[in-house]
Amino acid sequence: MFKNRFSSDFFFIYAVTFLLALAILLPILVILFGSCVNTSFLGISSEQWVGGGDGFITMKWYRYVLGLYGSSMLFSLKIAFMTVIACLLVGVPGSYVLASKPFFGSRLIEELVLLPLSVPGIVMSIALIQAYGRLRGHWWFLLAGHLVYTIPFMVRSITNTLRSFDIGRLELAAQNLGAGFWQRLWLVVLPNLRHAMIIGCLLVFAISWGEFNVSFLLNTPLNQTYPAALYGTYTSNSFQVSSAATAIFLLGLLPVLIAIQWLGGDDLVKIEQGS
Repeated sequence: MFKNRFSSDFFFIYAVTFLLALAILLPILVILFGSCVNTSFLGISSEQWVGGGDGFITMKWYRYVLGLYGSSMLFSLKIAFMTVIACLLVGVPGSYVLASKPFFGSRLIEELVLLPLSVPGIVMSIALIQAYGRLRGHWWFLLAGHLVYTIPFMVRSITNTLRSFDIGRLELAAQNLGAGFWQRLWLVVLPNLRHAMIIGCLLVFAISWGEFNVSFLLNTPLNQTYPAALYGTYTSNSFQVSSAATAIFLLGLLPVLIAIQWLGGDDLVKIEQGS
């Protein structure tokens, strides 16, 4: 009886795992198939002007996407890396003050920093345009839109870590040993925040790379992010082109997501729960 029950549980676990994996992997496999198949073999002639690759499997759709949207990819990478740097420069010192040097109203400020996460992207974009419309057209205006949605993740990552141990006692011990403020910051605080900063940077990069709502409304013809270009492939290009564009997008995103899951652990759960 115990053996039959164990077999049933074993079968149920593997069946559920297989269905879950199938639900996740099947759309990706369809995208990968569409991105490298030559549609002439399927009796479809859409966008056959794209040269190269006469076999059943071809890379011409990737070459087409890279040639057409390569500048958008580079611009998105630029925005993502600049967003990470800006979040480090602003979010880490701000989190340190909010968590380690609390003052009257610091909790309110911390909640206000998280407020954009509950506001729809279209609302925040229109607010930015109305408030700073004269600045539209500059790439750093789009960067500001990304910062609004990424700084909360950096702040939450750092403040959770600072509150998980008594940083004040460590700083006091270092001060008693003769360490000045900058020495304490460089030798005591930042080493203890290294893991949280890495998680925060990965989260910020992933969010910035995939950000669509703000990017779509703040884009200009000269400053277009790749997610906005990806949307354009689904509305104006064939399935093969949009599949190749999606595969390239996932290629830039999946390694970061894997690193987040591998390094994040309990810290990632706390950030997602807002604790």
